[in-house]
Amino acid sequence: MKPVNPKLFATDRILKNLQGNTIKGHGRDHTTHIFIHFDADCLSAAKDWIRSFSEDTITSAKKQLEEREAFNKDNTKVGDLFASLFLSAAGYEALGFTDVHTKFSDQGFKAGLKARRTETNDPEPQEWEKGYRAEIHAMILLADDDLTRMGIFTKGLLDIVDKFSRINVVEYGNAIRNSEKEGIEHFGYVDGTSQPLFLQDEIEAYEQLHGVKLSPPSDNLKFDPSADTDLILIPDPYVAPNPEKPALGSYFVFRKLEQNVRAFKEAEKKIGKQLFPNLGDESKRELAGAYLVGRFEDGSPVLLDDEDSIPNSAHFNNFDYASDPSGGRCPHFAHVRKANPRRDAFDKSRTMARRGIPFGHRDVDTELDPIPAQTPINGVGLLFMSYQASIENQFEFIQRDWANNAAFPADSTGIDPIIGQSAVTATPAERSSDRSYQFPQTYVTPSPTIPAQFDQFVTMKGGEYFFAPSITFLKSLV
Repeated sequence: MKPVNPKLFATDRILKNLQGNTIKGHGRDHTTHIFIHFDADCLSAAKDWIRSFSEDTITSAKKQLEEREAFNKDNTKVGDLFASLFLSAAGYEALGFTDVHTKFSDQGFKAGLKARRTETNDPEPQEWEKGYRAEIHAMILLADDDLTRMGIFTKGLLDIVDKFSRINVVEYGNAIRNSEKEGIEHFGYVDGTSQPLFLQDEIEAYEQLHGVKLSPPSDNLKFDPSADTDLILIPDPYVAPNPEKPALGSYFVFRKLEQNVRAFKEAEKKIGKQLFPNLGDESKRELAGAYLVGRFEDGSPVLLDDEDSIPNSAHFNNFDYASDPSGGRCPHFAHVRKANPRRDAFDKSRTMARRGIPFGHRDVDTELDPIPAQTPINGVGLLFMSYQASIENQFEFIQRDWANNAAFPADSTGIDPIIGQSAVTATPAERSSDRSYQFPQTYVTPSPTIPAQFDQFVTMKGGEYFFAPSITFLKSLV
């Protein structure tokens, strides 16, 4: 199924039974995430609710893409409230599926996020926020552009869910947009670039934007983002194979990542003064930040220029690092280079469909370019979410072997300065201690590099591994 054309009959049968937000993000600006633990004495009620919720409320991929097409024709049309449901391995077991460890093959999913700390270098669970320390069985995702409508629905849903489960925690996400209406995260950088593309129209739009051809590849093609749905979808293990009505699901990762915005902005300022003494203060900060992230705030790749605002900056993606083996233009440790090396088919097979959204309130809009003293040190961040066909081979591999690996993609690279985490044996004090990186030296001679030290900017506060079951499974739960 490459690429996906929703108008084909064979594809239509798949999309009807697939939960939305998988092959394409739901696109809403506000989200509610409800984490629950099923009451052992109320499992019949829980199953009844899941069946009715999947029948009446869950958004299929088919419906989501129909709403997307309607919006593209008339952008005044607002889609319905979006909803999806995820189960953890413990959640399947709580519902009576005693064979979950034989039905599923992914070791990460079966063990759960807490037990996989040695793979991800996450903090001890007792350091997580309270709501995530207890066992989580399911997550309900609601999303809407109408914040009031979502709030009213959430209130009623919580009253229902409370009758058969314990509510662990409720999280709220709210998109942040820059002046170009592009989604950004709290550090101020365009987020969600370099996503795998599954839809025919998105692939065609990529070709048109970059003036390239993917198949057969044109000579000027540097990066092919097209992806087979096998990258994120697998057959639902609890539904018998049926070619006439395929039932697919996806492994789902949720992580609450708190961002210390003030520390990051201070680091940009400090590094900029060291590296670029001949530039203006704002140019120093912006270029230093681009070295840390690998892109400027507007999305322009630092590999291509030492200034931002290249055409279509937030969507420009046709580049690789073949021309920069030394890291002289884009440092080896830069977040986007660590998380997506863009080298070969192996790298591409490790990618995920990321669906994150910011959380938390800030007093000064990022567009006003606040000074560090006006930026938050906690309480804001990213609700990281991703879909993949294997948590082990995709999310955990990227976090362990790339982001946390100081020797990737070259010796003495250092860990990813944005999402990299220290060794699992590190104490809280060691996790927040200064790290030293060698930056490419472009403007100052004779030294080719300058060491710069800064703290860890992102802290994992809790999360879980889930599976997004097929709608077929959820409707037939007994």
